[in-house]
Amino acid sequence: MEHNRQLALLFHQMANCYRYLGASEKFRAIAYTTAAQTLERLDEPVDSYADSIQHLDQLPGVGESIAAKIEEYLETGKIATLEKLKQTVPFALLELMEVGGIGPATLRLLHEKAGINSREDLIKAIQGNALKGLRGLGQKKIDHMRQVLKLPEAKQRMPWDTANRIGSAMLQQIENLAGVKQAALAGSLRRRKETVGDIDIVAAVSPLFQKRIMRKIISLPPVQRVLAAGSTKASLLLKDNGVQVDVRLVHSDEYGAALFYFTGSKEHNIAMRTLAKQHGWKINEYGVFDAKGKRLAGATEEEIYRLFHMKFIPPEKRVGGTEIEQALA
Repeated sequence: MEHNRQLALLFHQMANCYRYLGASEKFRAIAYTTAAQTLERLDEPVDSYADSIQHLDQLPGVGESIAAKIEEYLETGKIATLEKLKQTVPFALLELMEVGGIGPATLRLLHEKAGINSREDLIKAIQGNALKGLRGLGQKKIDHMRQVLKLPEAKQRMPWDTANRIGSAMLQQIENLAGVKQAALAGSLRRRKETVGDIDIVAAVSPLFQKRIMRKIISLPPVQRVLAAGSTKASLLLKDNGVQVDVRLVHSDEYGAALFYFTGSKEHNIAMRTLAKQHGWKINEYGVFDAKGKRLAGATEEEIYRLFHMKFIPPEKRVGGTEIEQALA
């Protein structure tokens, strides 16, 4: 029965090649798909029919031409026509017709206009945003291919003023909720980067009302979809441009540390952790702790920098460069 399975696979591959070649090869594509299905359903080895082409011709969907190819495979282990087709089409790309439902017209466009020859080429092109603006390939098709390839959704960066408008509106709604003591924007938005990928918000709340406040946050009018939500953090997609907002709820004595940590930059945080180690301390989103686990600072950012005998470093200057040495001086 192994020959049945192998021939069915080869005929499916030939059908995909003919589908890729276009409408002129439509009937060949149908013929090889039918022959493949016949072999998949066959209850006995195809070898038992191979004593003559006439005997093979009795199988549903197997004409004289396909019967000859079955005999060729049983004798040589190859089908010469398929080997020629592999030289004509981007064969490695055609698997996407089977696993993802990407049509032959789209694959022809990708191959002829974007030089894509394989699944790996397509992944690189999508991740590198190389397909944007390609005529005949809209964002919906690109998003579909991203889903087929199981790639993470691309985060569209937006100008700072757009992010600030959207983030400030969301922040105001959170600040107005009962039980929220204080809240602030964080991340690259707070650092005033020219472009922003998503929006971070940190809020100090009473532990007694934490779950209730989170339920209210994920139900706010601007929220279109909840990507993930727990008792202390949530990732939300907003109706405004599909912007992602990450919200974190903390206790008041952790607020400064959380705001510091989620403002970044990553390089600035690493430099501060290195400095803390030199003192025998540990710094994270919950505060600054000594070797015994005693909290030394964390309620405010100013308190953290003061603990290190540093001037307060404005968010826009936290880049992981010389700002720490300058603040220490």
